[in-house]
Amino acid sequence: MYHLGIDIGGTFIKYALIEGETTIVKKWKKETRLCETPEQFYDYVCADIDHLDEIDLIGVSAPGVIRSDSQVLSKAARTVRIMLGTNVNQEVMKRLNKPTYTMNDAKAAGYCEMRIGNGQHSQSSVYFVIGTGIGGCVCDKNGVIQGVDGIAGEFSSLPAGFDENGKVIGLASLASMDALIHIYNAKVPCERQLKYGTEISQLYLENDPEAVEAMNEWCRNIAMGLHAIVIFYNPEIICLGGGISEEDWFIEKIRATYKEAKFSFPDLVTTKIDRCLFSNDANLLGAVLYAQSQQA
Repeated sequence: MYHLGIDIGGTFIKYALIEGETTIVKKWKKETRLCETPEQFYDYVCADIDHLDEIDLIGVSAPGVIRSDSQVLSKAARTVRIMLGTNVNQEVMKRLNKPTYTMNDAKAAGYCEMRIGNGQHSQSSVYFVIGTGIGGCVCDKNGVIQGVDGIAGEFSSLPAGFDENGKVIGLASLASMDALIHIYNAKVPCERQLKYGTEISQLYLENDPEAVEAMNEWCRNIAMGLHAIVIFYNPEIICLGGGISEEDWFIEKIRATYKEAKFSFPDLVTTKIDRCLFSNDANLLGAVLYAQSQQA
């Protein structure tokens, strides 16, 4: 028998057939479709599942704040906003008739890393996933720390200042991949503006002056966020996730930027900064590991 992992994202919905705890037998994905009703959306999520008769458990990774009973409490990307107010477990079980358990996508990735990745065996760990926003997960030796309202680890909203109207600026505005793009585009003429962080990263590696300046500023912002995490939680390890975390130069640059910044307790802090071991598969594996733990 297999376990099924489903990772619902704003761009793609990813699937994996998993044997045992972590052996991925097959993976596939499809574009996330904009639907008019929750019923249409969940019909689409649950359509065309391979080997359904051989699946005995489903773990779902989903965006937004997810209550322990899988009720979706906050909005996410436009294509998945229709999930707000729905109960993911109930909707999937109604269609696939399999035991289903759901957790927030970044928390699923963090749970995977805590159990079998670079956070394994630590007494305290944090997962900082850099994408369009910033996903996050905080763990202790017992597992994921959800918080009383399920928002622990929502690092995109970690306060980082105020705008001119007195509204709190979240860390995502300074340290997400979208923030890097904004920082770079503010430094160059319109005809040189770019759409993707990968383009800016390549220019940085080619020593383009504006890209170097933008990357330095962006990495300082990330280091500021990491320092805030160290001060309020002081974990053994912080693992960075997202596509850019697979680059060795980026991990080394963040470590160096953090060390060079004049933060508090420079001779005392021992928190290690590393990458997530399971990159694109962390959400799927974490969701299934979580489902397995709920059935144990």
